[in-house]
Amino acid sequence: MRKGMIILFLGLLLNMGCTDWVNVQPENSTTYTNFFKTEKDAASLLYSIETYLRALPVRFTEYGEMVERQFGEELECLPILLDTWSKEYYIIDAANLLIENAWRFPLSEDVLKPYLLQAYFAKAQAYFQLARDFGEAPIIIEGGLYEPRAKSSVREVLEEAEKWALMSIELPKYEDLKIGNVKICKQYGSKGAAVALLAHIYAWRAGVFGEEDYWSKAEEYCSMIINGEVGYYDLVTTPEEVCLDVLKGESREGIWEMYIDEKELETAYFYGITKSLFSFPVINTASPDEWLDYVVSKDQLNALYDVGDLRASAYFWHPEADSIYLKNVGGEVIADVERGDDIVIQAYGNNVRGHLYKFRYSHYSVVDWYPTPLFDGMNMNVIRCRLADIILLRAECRARQGKAEAVADLNRIRKRAYGDDQHGWPNANDVEKGLDKDIRLAIFREREKEFLLEGCRYYDARRNGVDYVRRLLPAYNNLTDQEIEDGALYMGLADDIFSNNDLVRQNVYWNSRLQ
Repeated sequence: MRKGMIILFLGLLLNMGCTDWVNVQPENSTTYTNFFKTEKDAASLLYSIETYLRALPVRFTEYGEMVERQFGEELECLPILLDTWSKEYYIIDAANLLIENAWRFPLSEDVLKPYLLQAYFAKAQAYFQLARDFGEAPIIIEGGLYEPRAKSSVREVLEEAEKWALMSIELPKYEDLKIGNVKICKQYGSKGAAVALLAHIYAWRAGVFGEEDYWSKAEEYCSMIINGEVGYYDLVTTPEEVCLDVLKGESREGIWEMYIDEKELETAYFYGITKSLFSFPVINTASPDEWLDYVVSKDQLNALYDVGDLRASAYFWHPEADSIYLKNVGGEVIADVERGDDIVIQAYGNNVRGHLYKFRYSHYSVVDWYPTPLFDGMNMNVIRCRLADIILLRAECRARQGKAEAVADLNRIRKRAYGDDQHGWPNANDVEKGLDKDIRLAIFREREKEFLLEGCRYYDARRNGVDYVRRLLPAYNNLTDQEIEDGALYMGLADDIFSNNDLVRQNVYWNSRLQ
């Protein structure tokens, strides 16, 4: 069955935007003896790895982000959260296929090494996501996806992620990143992306498992990125540029990101519930009063962003307005916050919710069976890691070690957010919110504001400890210590996992929930 995976992988040659160099077709009668021969074969295997890597989900967004169900219903009950880890193991198996068969290639080390380094990086990402989302998980050493294996401990899975990330650190800086003679994009692993991954692995070990020495290691790796030792990265100037440039993709702030092809837009937007928040003004055919599954309420928005914080107006469409007016101007219906004389409808949506405008590159398809183009997704990259994340992560690491330098990192992000030096920590707003004496909480709140709906908040709370999870994630605040010890903060395993591996067992918490 493992051999058949070669043909499967070669059949996944989709259009990946920045990867025209891997337009290879599967050979007839592909076998172990005739496949691992050329650089084209190595490229096709890497292509399959990247295809699976791009499909990694961002889990826990529904019960981690600051959203409400429409009409103010709180997300206060932890539902049945089940998922499969198949996407992670497809990555691992595809990477193993390349790594385990490297000896078969009649290629020089210099030619083959870039492919192997990308495989190492992909394996590290997959294992880290398994550790964060599922905790205990099987470690696949040899034999591929189809050999049943029991789960290893969370620490062992994290150590496996660390091992492969350290091996991938030999990747070139992004500026020098090539496969063959072709420059490739930030979707692929680079030295900066590998170092960022290690920083997060070490911070997770320190925060979740109390291994305090790892805070300094995480800080060290963050500093390598911030100081320009592993590539050129820099903050864009304004929150508006975050929306227009960073989240679009390939900006100087982006470290690692996923490219999405137009054909994949409906299924490949990875920010979880943000799909359910898109309406007006991103969808230009939508009414401001359109019912949505989830909202960021006006109360949440106003409590989150202080007066003067430019992220509020960049991330949301006119958050200061109480009403939106639809006007007929020159035969075209437009939305405005000023009443004017040509009102078609007064929409009241702004009284209760903020209109999300952070992710604004919509894509439409023209179809012959509908009079207007249909919205089918966001035409932008999925940003997995950017420099602002690393700066605030270093602030968190420094704060956990009692270092005063944490304030400078925090204030670097605040300076961009407010456009001045007058809102550094602590200030009057921090005093009012009780943040002036708690630098850790101030950093967490800053990450809430900066990375709103980017899929970070649940993991940020987990890294800060159980107290943060209970205080800041309503769906988790009724869990007992024993339930948390039994695995309640991890994803439960969906049924098909057990049909494919009879050595795997559900963790204690989810087993009790599913009885």
